[in-house]
Amino acid sequence: MPVGRVSGDVAATWRSPVLHCCLTGALLWCLSSAVNATQPVFDAHIHYSEDVWEALPPGKALQKLGEAGIHRAVVSATPAEGAERLYRADPARVVPFLRPYLSRAHRYTWHRDPAIPDWLRAQLGRIPYRGIGEFHVFGADATSPVVQDTIDIARQRGLVLMAHTDPAGIAAILARAPDTDVIWAHAGFDVPLDELQALLEAYPRLWLELSFREGIVEEGVLTPAWRRFLDAYADRCLAGTDTYTPGRWADLAGLVEETRQWLAQLPDAQASRIAHDNAARLFGQPVPPGTP
Repeated sequence: MPVGRVSGDVAATWRSPVLHCCLTGALLWCLSSAVNATQPVFDAHIHYSEDVWEALPPGKALQKLGEAGIHRAVVSATPAEGAERLYRADPARVVPFLRPYLSRAHRYTWHRDPAIPDWLRAQLGRIPYRGIGEFHVFGADATSPVVQDTIDIARQRGLVLMAHTDPAGIAAILARAPDTDVIWAHAGFDVPLDELQALLEAYPRLWLELSFREGIVEEGVLTPAWRRFLDAYADRCLAGTDTYTPGRWADLAGLVEETRQWLAQLPDAQASRIAHDNAARLFGQPVPPGTP
């Protein structure tokens, strides 16, 4: 076959949707690989809980963050000691959050435990915590006195709230704290985009953390709906990986690369906002140890 000529069969194969998808995925992988080496990530959803302490003491955990290209991270833990350990090992990298949990099982009952507000006040003096969360609460439970007191503690101390919740729960939290930065973990998972848009417009201090968010990509390609959404709200979204299991710590670099793959499909300015700039704007410079 002469150079530059393609037979009908080959041309038909080239136009095949399957091959087109594969080629598109390969191209996006190449683009994201180019971004990997230079795009810093401020991960807004890292857990350093007891189930990884033995395998990943603080030095090794920080090494994992560095190898994944995460140069700062919001870190919470169950029990809270984990966030303290990682913060004390590297206060410039770790933005510590306090979870209102005494144990993993406590996440299902904390919202009705009257001892939690006083416990939070005592714990918050141990290191310069920047927020309360990630906490799980749903529906009417978000209006319980314990949750409302927790929100008030954050408001009084200028702390960020990070909630794993549903539409009813986020509505209750935002109604109580319209003057406080609130991160909605996983951007509500599958909440319709028009509902997210309405909340972002109504509450200027609401942020969306995107780990596990459904619908962002299909077969590695950023969906049209999310491209339009991010065109409008890239300055309100945060990258995260959610290392809630040891397995996700083991695959941390791969999880960050998956995020970079779809970030690489956005304009550079939008990608940088989501990957790093928004969180840096929200949390500012690292807080030195010993700061009240």
